[in-house]
Amino acid sequence: MLRLSGSDMQPGYRGELRVLVAARRTGLGQVRAYLAADIIRRLSERSGLTATVVDLLPDSAGELRAVCGELNIHPPRHTLTPPVTAEQLAGQFADRIREPVFDVGVRAGPAEPAVAGLARQWIEVAGWAAGAGDAAASGLRERLGLGEEPLSVRLNLMRHGYGQAIGRGGDPGGAAKTIARWRELVAGWARSPSGPMSRRYGEAIGAAIADDLDTAAALGELAALADDPDVADGVKFETFAAADLLFGLDLARDIGR
Repeated sequence: MLRLSGSDMQPGYRGELRVLVAARRTGLGQVRAYLAADIIRRLSERSGLTATVVDLLPDSAGELRAVCGELNIHPPRHTLTPPVTAEQLAGQFADRIREPVFDVGVRAGPAEPAVAGLARQWIEVAGWAAGAGDAAASGLRERLGLGEEPLSVRLNLMRHGYGQAIGRGGDPGGAAKTIARWRELVAGWARSPSGPMSRRYGEAIGAAIADDLDTAAALGELAALADDPDVADGVKFETFAAADLLFGLDLARDIGR
């Protein structure tokens, strides 16, 4: 189990958490690995850490980078070209990394033998339920079903734990409707008197993601907040805006429209 708070996860260097992404297969599992790294980065920065994300040069890198951009997944700070040894890694990043050890590793598909020992803790990311469809080297955007609202795919993926297999299809239409509704609500709440963010919901959302990247539980808290009649609209606005720094769904996009 991954914990990004407490004693189970300590940054290797003060103020820095390093994340190594090794997702050599193409397809959903690969995208989910980058999404997991992105969520770790967002949570780390919210906690005051600088997150350094490094990846191994993936197959179809150009298409993958474009898809990740549409999903609001930030690109890695550094990219390594396999094969890479621990010594090469240490030499390449000698100015920033004093030893060839990463704090967190995220991988999908077969492990990279050359880097298997570089991460203190690996996150194994599940792909398709049956593992099918991950081998094709092109058409990633179409296979993921990215349409007019690409972030519906991001929401759909976050509705599952990173270790939970996802069957084909999912519910991108329902996710798109949820995003549209939340954006409409946020735009309406923005016109209400402001208030401090909800401590109860804010802490619950942050705690869920910090405990084994439980994005499904965190999204459940956000949905409960939206429908809670006892929370003022201004408080809902501030809480949604803060939570979206973790979720990356552009929920404040329609304010003022």
